Amino acid sequence: MKIALITLHTPTSTNFCGASALPYHISKFRGNIELEIWSFNNNNCNKIQISQSEVDLNTRIHIIPSIKIIKYLSFSLVRLFLPYPFQYYISLPTKTINEINNFLGDNKANGVWIYGEELSRHIRNFIKYRCVITTPDCEAMYYYRMLAESGVPVSWKKLIRYSLMYYRYSKMAHEFQKGNNIKYHLVGNEDKYFLNMLNPDIDTYFIRHPHYDICEKKINHTIQKNEKLRLLIAGRYDIYMSKAVDQAVMGIISIANEIKDRYHITFLGRNWDKTAKLLMGAGFSVEMKEYVEDYVSEVSSHHIQLTPISVGTGTKGKVLDAFANGLMVIGTARALENIAVENRVSCVLYETPQELADWLLKLAKLPMKIIEIAKAGHDAILKYHGRENIAKDFFSLFS
Repeated sequence: MKIALITLHTPTSTNFCGASALPYHISKFRGNIELEIWSFNNNNCNKIQISQSEVDLNTRIHIIPSIKIIKYLSFSLVRLFLPYPFQYYISLPTKTINEINNFLGDNKANGVWIYGEELSRHIRNFIKYRCVITTPDCEAMYYYRMLAESGVPVSWKKLIRYSLMYYRYSKMAHEFQKGNNIKYHLVGNEDKYFLNMLNPDIDTYFIRHPHYDICEKKINHTIQKNEKLRLLIAGRYDIYMSKAVDQAVMGIISIANEIKDRYHITFLGRNWDKTAKLLMGAGFSVEMKEYVEDYVSEVSSHHIQLTPISVGTGTKGKVLDAFANGLMVIGTARALENIAVENRVSCVLYETPQELADWLLKLAKLPMKIIEIAKAGHDAILKYHGRENIAKDFFSLFS
């Protein structure tokens, strides 16, 4: 079988300037399927990065030239009046369409894989083949949640923007093309149901998100006596995390005198200065790292990952990274949704700052509980989110 992947972002092993890792890891474990990639390269990979992905994935990557009209559509005043999301207007050059058709030939059993729901309309050019569109989340649901979350649209400008974006993405989803040979792939179960609510006539499929790379060194499921518990908070202090982070910090500071000597807290990412200062002021040992060369190695050097996420959709890759690399994960419902783990068995899901504080106090007294839950979480992710099995399930959609 031959498959042509059309994507907004050039696939890379980690998310580089966009959601580029998911197609990389699915493609890497495709077996004997012949794959070529046509990318708009919205994540601006350089020639070295593109060549590296070609080698890693045993494929050829074609970079689609930018279209002049996009330059004019990028002006804010113009975008304000667009009925669809901005990237919906990215067109496929005739040359690219011909290249893809020549690669796939006349065999209708071959397939076209589109990554990014904004590109879904281009499926009309390849309707004779088997077609799968990876959305991968339902963007309309994302903006719906943003509007529904108390205190998130913090200004009238953002309220207008989120409302416009919800309208555009829901309108686009309502018009998704249906057909016996067209399938829509999502990595969120609620995303799947929301998309079907907007468009009941299309075939949608939820397949769990694969974990990414795992540290090559053996996971150390031990904690030495009197060893400080290394707690990691990874990501950015932004609209997705800020509300939940602020609440979590309140809970942590409320028991600072009882646990500050047991935990060392590391922030990995940007915009954590204010949060770090609050915890340092409460007496905690705190470290900040905006960037590390080896993300997986850095993550695996910790015992616990705390992931307070307020809003979002789909599956969070950084949470899967933590599970797969042997950390115990504590998170909110948004952080843990669509991940095959069980509360209090293979993860900890907390709802209030007090509940988080109680768990951190408990773990400080019973560090063996960290090892127990971390191992259960690690095993669950390898079993249910393993890349080989996920890739097998995904490529079966072309059958």
